[in-house]
Amino acid sequence: MIRIAYLLDSWVWIAHFEGRSQEARYYIEGMEDLCMSAITIAEVTQKYSSYGENKVQTRINDMLKRCPMIPVDRKIATMAGMLRHREIDGGIADAIILATARIGHHTIVTGDRHFRDLPGVVFIEDI
Repeated sequence: MIRIAYLLDSWVWIAHFEGRSQEARYYIEGMEDLCMSAITIAEVTQKYSSYGENKVQTRINDMLKRCPMIPVDRKIATMAGMLRHREIDGGIADAIILATARIGHHTIVTGDRHFRDLPGVVFIEDI
């Protein structure tokens, strides 16, 4: 089994789609061993839903072509609920991403300030 090293947060995908970050592009287009949480699909869908279903489906298809999606199972959901009040001040979606990374021993790649000072995070500065 290949170890998946980098869990891409929604922030990275959105920054990449909007052309805001060369570093986000580097991870998405230049790195191997990538994954994302299923919650990332929901967050990107929410971001692009006002653009219509075709835009949403195009974004999701592009994401799934580049990296596998890890479903939210009972173990991830339970850990996320615990982490939400202990380690992360973002919403439950951020806690799910953190739990997914912790359980899978992945490094989160993000520019979301809620993850800034957490261990196991590559933080991309928003330019």
